[in-house]
Amino acid sequence: MDIQKLTGKRIVSIHRAADMLCVQVGETISVHTRKDGKREIPEYGIHFQCQWRFVEKGEILLASHDIYNPYDPSLAHDDRWDWDVLGREKGQGSVFDARAREFAAAFLPLRIERIHMADTGDLRMDLEGDVCFDTFISCSTRREYYRFLDHHLNEHTVIFDED
Repeated sequence: MDIQKLTGKRIVSIHRAADMLCVQVGETISVHTRKDGKREIPEYGIHFQCQWRFVEKGEILLASHDIYNPYDPSLAHDDRWDWDVLGREKGQGSVFDARAREFAAAFLPLRIERIHMADTGDLRMDLEGDVCFDTFISCSTRREYYRFLDHHLNEHTVIFDED
């Protein structure tokens, strides 16, 4: 997939599946599935399984490790608290769960102004309003870091280290 086709498109939603960040980009389109028949979804998705962060003017707004930390600091040493439980009240969830809602309300939709992929696979998206999103590949072995989903073409492009 040519990642430059995302330039000018808007990030319309973010959420997580376990510890994977799911970013939805573009206008809503209709796609046909065997399971559901017809579904309305954004044109593109990007699923991140590497280190990532949203930054505005030098301040980290939301980052990958926020998923593993409880929003209520008093739960940090509670063995019963599990980062992988979704749908809890703000105070019981992760920092990511609380801040992702706040981020979405304050910033989304957010237009992608420029996008660049480094030789290492690191990705940087300059977004409107002095916000940027970047990744950091923190592993030297071959594994999936992120994937682009083009729902027009029903294609997935996996980004990983090429040994």
